[in-house]
Amino acid sequence: VGERVIEGPVMIEVTNVKVVVAKEKLKEARTRQKSNADKHRRSLEFQT
Repeated sequence: VGERVIEGPVMIEVTNVKVVVAKEKLKEARTRQKSNADKHRRSLEFQT
């Protein structure tokens, strides 16, 4: 009901675009997590 059927090369192209977008989002999330972890790690200082 109201759904389009995508066939052949168009379906492959759409899927490839979605995979690229998903990879970019994962990369951004990893970078964000690493950045936050680095901030926390840097703020710890010990006096000896």
